Amino acid sequence: MEYETHSGHNIALTACGLGIVLGCGLTVALNSGWTYTGIFGIYSMLVPLYHVLEYMCVALYNPSRVELESFMFSPDGEGLYPVALAVSLAEYVIECWLFAGGGKTPGVIPAIGLVFAVAGQLIRTLAMITAKTSFNHYIANRREQDHTLITHGIYKYERHPSYVGFFMWAVGLQLMLKNPLSTVLFAGALSYFFCKRVAYEERTLRFLFGEKYTLYMEQTSTLIPILQVFAKPKTVSARTSSSEASPSTKK
Repeated sequence: MEYETHSGHNIALTACGLGIVLGCGLTVALNSGWTYTGIFGIYSMLVPLYHVLEYMCVALYNPSRVELESFMFSPDGEGLYPVALAVSLAEYVIECWLFAGGGKTPGVIPAIGLVFAVAGQLIRTLAMITAKTSFNHYIANRREQDHTLITHGIYKYERHPSYVGFFMWAVGLQLMLKNPLSTVLFAGALSYFFCKRVAYEERTLRFLFGEKYTLYMEQTSTLIPILQVFAKPKTVSARTSSSEASPSTKK
């Protein structure tokens, strides 16, 4: 019998593991309060919560495309995301050890980071709920029957709310942890990643929806400044194939 990766058994194990981490983080946060230990507890809550919500939104609103990878443990498709998380955790632990937690004393910056992370999570989740069946973690290279251009709700004010949400969430977490190195690295790496991804995605959407998407682009901006500067797609001929997406290209 062929082994099925996306099985009830694996879903339950993954969800259980995320739930345990989230529960431990909640316990630490409640017991430690607004301290550097408590902030780590909040971080340990927000990371698994993100993965749970990613899977739940696809399962609820786009069940035909749900898979184990919908937990999004590798959103970049190259396995760099877990490495980035490990680096940020290492930075936090090393700085706490070197300065006995003094360098991580809660203040304005962690509070701003927490607000950014929570707001980013809300924006991304709202984007997935609004798009419903039109949302996919993979960039579509052909127009499916249920694939429509979403321009209402949060998409009325932001062209790429799921990307903006993830950017705010990821960078906000590093600000919350007061990780100067990881904050810069996350902001730089995500800007580069989204710059390339959005340029391709918008070429594809213009190919699929034509002038309708071009007009939407002109009317709706994006909150990631670098995308306004560098991610300006070229016009794609209707005779040109836009099939550049691969199974590792995710939202």
